[in-house]
Amino acid sequence: MPKAVKPTKPQPKPVGRPRIELTAEQGNIFGYFRATYETMAEFCGCSHDTIQREMNKPDSVFASAYKKAFAGMKMKLSEAQIKTAIDDRNPTLLVWLGKQYLGQKDSPDQSNDTHPEVVDFDFEVVK
Repeated sequence: MPKAVKPTKPQPKPVGRPRIELTAEQGNIFGYFRATYETMAEFCGCSHDTIQREMNKPDSVFASAYKKAFAGMKMKLSEAQIKTAIDDRNPTLLVWLGKQYLGQKDSPDQSNDTHPEVVDFDFEVVK
């Protein structure tokens, strides 16, 4: 005698949107170009809130890859600026970098010295 087949319950239909998987590879690309949450959301087909939640997760591989790629891009940009300033002797860029890295100002502080000594430096830039 054949066994009785138990009727199976119909599987419930999924509710809501399919889950968006954000990968480390996507984080690398977005981070390198410093993509905004809006741009990433539009590209991935999800909401701004989804991206923001993922970026705020402490263990997110997506957020970690984004931050690392952005840091790498900043280092490359800084390297290119310094190379251009020195190799091309770009005065505007040299002044800006001096302010950023050397604490230089447009007008020196002369509050304690009313007669500053003029010093003439003769040097050659070593490449």
